Amino acid sequence: MANARYSIGIDLGTTNSAMAFTPLDGDAPTEVFAIPQWESLTRVQPAPTLPSFLYLPDEQTAALLGVRAGGAGEWIVGRLARQKAGEVPGRVAQSAKSWLCHHATDRSAPFLPWASEDLPEGRKLSPLGASALILRYLRGVWDDRFAPSGRDFAFDAQQITVTVPASFDAAAQQLTLAAAAEAGFPAHVRLLEEPQAAFYHWLDQADTEGVLDGMRADAGGGSIHVLVVDVGGGTSDFSLFELTTGDGGPPAITRTAVSDHILLGGDNIDLALAHRVEPRLIGDGERLSRGQWEHLVARCRDVKEQALSPDGPDEGVDEGPREGQVEETFAVAVPSRGAGLMAGSASTRLSRADVDAVVMEGFFPFCAADDRPLRNVGALKEWGLPFAADSRVSRHLADFLAGRPPVDWLLCNGGTLTPSRLRRRLVEQIGRWQGRAPRLLDSRDPELAVARGAARFGEQVNSRGRRIEADAARAVFLAVHQAVGGRDDKDGAAAPALVCVVPQGARAEETFTVAGRGLALRVNRPVRFQTFTSTRHRRVRAGDMVVWRKDGFQALPPLATVVTLDESESGKRGGGSAAGDRDVPVTLSARINELGLLQVRCISADPAIDHAWPLAFNLRPGRAEDGASLSAPEGSAAGEAAEAAPNAEPAALAEAGSRIEAVFQPSAGKREKVTAGRLLSGLEKILGRPKAGWNGPLLRALWPALDAAMAGRAQSVEHEEAWLILAGFVLRPGFGAPLDDARMDRLWRLRDAGLAFPGKRNTLQEHILWRRVGGGLSRERQEQLLQPELRRLTSQSNPTAELVLLAGSLERIGHETKTELAGQFIDLAQERLAAGRHAAPVLTALSLLLNRAPLYAGPEAVVSPDLVERVYRAFAGQDWGGADGAEMQTLFLRAARVVDNRSLDVAPSLRRRIADRLEKAGVPAARTARVRDFVAVTRDERSSLLGDSLPAGLILRD
Repeated sequence: MANARYSIGIDLGTTNSAMAFTPLDGDAPTEVFAIPQWESLTRVQPAPTLPSFLYLPDEQTAALLGVRAGGAGEWIVGRLARQKAGEVPGRVAQSAKSWLCHHATDRSAPFLPWASEDLPEGRKLSPLGASALILRYLRGVWDDRFAPSGRDFAFDAQQITVTVPASFDAAAQQLTLAAAAEAGFPAHVRLLEEPQAAFYHWLDQADTEGVLDGMRADAGGGSIHVLVVDVGGGTSDFSLFELTTGDGGPPAITRTAVSDHILLGGDNIDLALAHRVEPRLIGDGERLSRGQWEHLVARCRDVKEQALSPDGPDEGVDEGPREGQVEETFAVAVPSRGAGLMAGSASTRLSRADVDAVVMEGFFPFCAADDRPLRNVGALKEWGLPFAADSRVSRHLADFLAGRPPVDWLLCNGGTLTPSRLRRRLVEQIGRWQGRAPRLLDSRDPELAVARGAARFGEQVNSRGRRIEADAARAVFLAVHQAVGGRDDKDGAAAPALVCVVPQGARAEETFTVAGRGLALRVNRPVRFQTFTSTRHRRVRAGDMVVWRKDGFQALPPLATVVTLDESESGKRGGGSAAGDRDVPVTLSARINELGLLQVRCISADPAIDHAWPLAFNLRPGRAEDGASLSAPEGSAAGEAAEAAPNAEPAALAEAGSRIEAVFQPSAGKREKVTAGRLLSGLEKILGRPKAGWNGPLLRALWPALDAAMAGRAQSVEHEEAWLILAGFVLRPGFGAPLDDARMDRLWRLRDAGLAFPGKRNTLQEHILWRRVGGGLSRERQEQLLQPELRRLTSQSNPTAELVLLAGSLERIGHETKTELAGQFIDLAQERLAAGRHAAPVLTALSLLLNRAPLYAGPEAVVSPDLVERVYRAFAGQDWGGADGAEMQTLFLRAARVVDNRSLDVAPSLRRRIADRLEKAGVPAARTARVRDFVAVTRDERSSLLGDSLPAGLILRD
């Protein structure tokens, strides 16, 4: 900003956030902004950090705090919110930053506080919204202090830099910018990697020049390498910097490598301590309630900070207390759920040795240089987050440093590394690996270094001073439909071909062109672009082809779209052939912009077509089609899990489309009777294979003809019935193929228009249709679909099986509605079972509503395990092997399944009772194992939730 007075740096942290500022005129030092915040219900105090917790007070507390309940500022941010996380966890949102990089969820959907039953869904926050509220709070306190001094002191007029982990991919970076925009930040906000910010802060310290002289001496006119290890509340980030000395001048600094994303930090230590303490409180094999557990985690967080505090004893970690010295202990207690339940064991003590054992051996143990983090072990999944499977930071660091230059100097950052003994441990560990210990750089206030460094970075940008050369940390690749000899190391399947579009080390705004590779773009049909990044391909250049390897690449959310080219564009520039459905030769142009975001353009190489198509990332995760389809190739030559083309000849496909159009075309003459069976039989003959063998691309290729014939269903009851049946068949399960979102938009016109013949016959078929494709509907559409049917479900004593199954299959509807439906279905099933009537559809719907591992929705859609206990009590007296035994067994196999997530898993004692009952009913132990212990969900199990066979060529995420 031309008239900015300050450079503002914001560390948007998982556990704590901070803000610092540097005047752009003069030589004043960087200053940390003291953030006013509620310290208690009666006191506001400034503090250098703002805990990244958000608390929604009840009406009485809101009145006490002077907060308008239901207003825009109803959420309390900071220290009071962190305190309330242990008292009323259901009203406190936390770890929003970690959710921003969790691709398996919809980060714009409101589900925080995670698994809370204390708030109605309309009051919850999305990870995006929670991040925006924290940023908005920081913007507000700045303006409260500075804006009265004049317009040029206002927040929006300043240079603003927000930091993100170096390991954040393009999707998470864009979401961070989206949160800043939602918070009202100006468009000129910059992003900066956190380790870079920490290094800028170190460079800004007064004694840096003396240390740089020592670095020059070490380098001997060459270069040295500085490792930044940043372990914060939610992530571990490693970055390697190279300092090249000149003729006595300041060294040139280049960030040469960053680690992959590691969701591992102080939060994990808190959880590990809580897991250590829990058996002492309640006994082995049992679990605390969610409220007790959150209280325990909060208390363990406090104990950890006390035990590792710089003010506490700093020696004796490896030796234990000296002779005659009483070891310090800390009281840990949780509130009782009821008299006698905790049996007097509601409190215990954690010693400093307990904390050291968890931290040193669980997170920072010594390991060999060739040790690697375990990938396939159970990981903590508290709060629904997929934490790193291996908690040993040292193993992740060994993996990062493998094959890289020796470390000369080490800079530690992040609140977790505040204790000096942890920094010394890292120095010793690296020394063991490389034969000589790196020198430790002193960085004051590691919790504030990132904010300070971000402010200094903005000042350097403004003054065009010395900056770190931060080239692209990752090479970027696009998957192409071409096999290049090579096999996947694990299973022998053909590996995908990847073309590099941005090499590792690319400079910001540097453009790369990929030509001469025979690349072609499919136009006027659905296409899918899958992007990968890698930190292990530094020698690869733009245009180089490489073979995908499972451990070498990270998948970004793919882009599914239709690249359009109409006949006028194709023909008016040289008379080329009509556009149609064909391939256009292209070159690729790609660059990383100043914010580190990828921009790719496909440029026509056909002289007759002067056109370019920009590509943008799809940032709507939480959908199966947004998974990385190329991350686990299963044998196709191009490496795609889904087949690229229909398994029918183009001429047969065209004839099939014509057949569909003819059936639904109005005719004045007499016509043969229309039925779905007759139409499908005719299509089988045309396509040359039975309908069970039609793959996903073939099914979707039949949709355009059905879409065009939607109005033709109004000719008769039979026409509409046949259309509904065929539409459900070709679009099932509503996701899993490129452009299914667009197809669902087209199909939704049926809902808007209503049935032409809304009698029982076609209403049943409509329910079946929506059940079959429900996975492709957003939460809003699922709720719109169900709302008018709720009265029938709750008031009729005998709703149809199709309506019951439809209700059960809508995984995205809110918890409150699911709970209401579950209660209704419990009563209905009990009535039918008592009368000796068929209850299978109701039990099946219940199994879907209570399922711990949904087919297409994220973990935020799973209902409370308390509801499973209610269902168990309702059916404990029934015969689980009777006439409806298969459905009863499926109900409890799904409802009590272990998913290794405390918020979602049923209590161990209840799971044992359920498993015993299932085995007595004849269920093999191999199936009940998923109720007793964690067993990964297979694709076959997910497919069984559809109620239909899954079309070949469609995949479900694991």
